[in-house]
Amino acid sequence: MEFEIAFAAGRLAVTGDMTVYCASELKTALLEQVPADSPTLEVDLSQIGEIDTAGLQLLLMLSRHVQGRMTVLSPSPTVQAALALSHLNHLSLQEAA
Repeated sequence: MEFEIAFAAGRLAVTGDMTVYCASELKTALLEQVPADSPTLEVDLSQIGEIDTAGLQLLLMLSRHVQGRMTVLSPSPTVQAALALSHLNHLSLQEAA
């Protein structure tokens, strides 16, 4: 599956998959869209279908890119499981339903 990203006002939405199959293109797109001097970055991953270790690496790279001022909002169940399995739960903030 392809991916789509949208960035506006400190909020990034990623749709599709975050896997090794699209990691290179996704990395380039993320770094082009998100300024390193963003005061904060909220990443909406509610529409992610698949994520693997390459996708997790992209999240960590993005966090470093904005000096740790990043929060994952509304992670899909797949993203929640991957974050928990890799002990990266601290990146995620569950929004109230």
